[in-house]
Amino acid sequence: MTTQKFWIVYKQKFGFLHNHAYFYRLKTQKQMSQPRLFNGKTYVEVLEEGLQYVKDRRTGKIKSFKLPWIGLNKVGVGGLEWGSMLTIGARPGAGKTMFVSQILRESKILNPTQEFNILEFQFEMAPKQTASRDFAAQTGLDYNVILSTDFEVSEFAMNVINNYVNDCKNLQNQGVVRVQINEPLSYKDIEKAVYHYYNVLGGKPLIITIDHSWLIKKDKEDREKINTLYNTTEMLMQLKNKLPVIIVMITQLNRSIDEPHRKTPGSISNFPTSSDIFGGDALMQGSDMVLILNRPYKSDIPVYGPKEYICGKEDCFVHVIKTRNSSDDNNLLFMKFDFGKQKLQEVPEPAANNPSGNYQRRSRRNSAAPDAGLEL
Repeated sequence: MTTQKFWIVYKQKFGFLHNHAYFYRLKTQKQMSQPRLFNGKTYVEVLEEGLQYVKDRRTGKIKSFKLPWIGLNKVGVGGLEWGSMLTIGARPGAGKTMFVSQILRESKILNPTQEFNILEFQFEMAPKQTASRDFAAQTGLDYNVILSTDFEVSEFAMNVINNYVNDCKNLQNQGVVRVQINEPLSYKDIEKAVYHYYNVLGGKPLIITIDHSWLIKKDKEDREKINTLYNTTEMLMQLKNKLPVIIVMITQLNRSIDEPHRKTPGSISNFPTSSDIFGGDALMQGSDMVLILNRPYKSDIPVYGPKEYICGKEDCFVHVIKTRNSSDDNNLLFMKFDFGKQKLQEVPEPAANNPSGNYQRRSRRNSAAPDAGLEL
């Protein structure tokens, strides 16, 4: 049989299949051009959207949001991706508000080519308190010095503060706006506020911070506070998929972290886990990165964790509980507080009594740190 005759016979026998596929394709295209239920997309459309994102990342059109700490940027995707949520948990006095304040304060310095505004839901502190903390960071002076607790703050410091206020005014005039809301809101009102300020500030990407989860008001439909947190997390998950935002949620830890056996020096039980986070299931599900800050000094733990890190007043251990798209396997970062400048500085791994981390029976003698100038 010649090639020509073969194709004649093939079309006679199987041509109807080609016609059927052709008309099916037309029908599918027509159906997909109609309004789609729940915003459904074909997988080809998903791939095309992802391809464009990869291209924009490659050319630098889209960049990650840089944080003040190199180690934490490595834990993320060179920082935080837009459309992501970071949850930070800690007990009172562990530095979580200072941590977030530093992110916001240094945001424009570290991300000079990116356009964004900042929306803070600061339910814990009044404006004058957050401003005074910021002034302390800018001057390098203690918070109590700024507030003239023992003696009048110097004229030099006041000039630094005035210059800082003027610089912030100039930035705002150039379109870099930072809005703070101090009145506690329900999750529904938080959503309304985000859409409102996103639109009135020109539709720029937003850095959104919430300090903190326990202070979000219960909606009339919420039976328990935990329901409020679940509803808030669900709303934020939808929000970050619709708008170019980065959400930073501060939350408390459960009191289980303060149980006596958790304070045994040099124990793995010193380390926090996801179950220590208030509303941990909801926040773990909704967050792209979860950190827990631990300050052993506050809990009278002189040596920390199985490696028995020697702890002082300024030491802060940042535990990476979850990271969705990490470029680094590190799950523990080391920082020190600079209380005068209201900031945390990344430091190398501290000295340890048991560097291998292998189990060893503790004695009364080594239940405390060696002479390291600690205030125990």
